[in-house]
Amino acid sequence: MSNLEKDLNPDTFIGISLPLEYGTKGFFNQTKTTVQQVRHNIKNLLLTVKGERLGNPTFGSNLMRVLFEPDDSDIQSKIEEEIRTSISEWLPFIEIVSIEAKSDLYNKNRVNVSMNFTIDVSQNIETVNLNLGPEAPFSNYDESST
Repeated sequence: MSNLEKDLNPDTFIGISLPLEYGTKGFFNQTKTTVQQVRHNIKNLLLTVKGERLGNPTFGSNLMRVLFEPDDSDIQSKIEEEIRTSISEWLPFIEIVSIEAKSDLYNKNRVNVSMNFTIDVSQNIETVNLNLGPEAPFSNYDESST
């Protein structure tokens, strides 16, 4: 069964949705399409700090470390570089089209990141949005692109 056939089959689930919560059809909420699962995989990868995952200390990114370094007015390019490095290492089937990192106008302790990407399956341009900051738990990250 191809990925497209799996995406179109309403009885097939691709993976587990993040954050982990009780689901209606099983123990955890699940994703129904490849694109939904890729979005969750990207968020999981970028929001996991390297060294945080037991048994796999190189998984993740140093994105949070970049955010909390002293400000040298080049944070946008450092964020982009860290995202590109992590994605190319752990999710090589994703092609990044663009990354935009902007400081939040209302909260100076937050950076809004928008990443456009394509995957080998569909070649459609998709978007993941992250609002990175000290007070934002994983469950509050933008779900509108799901």
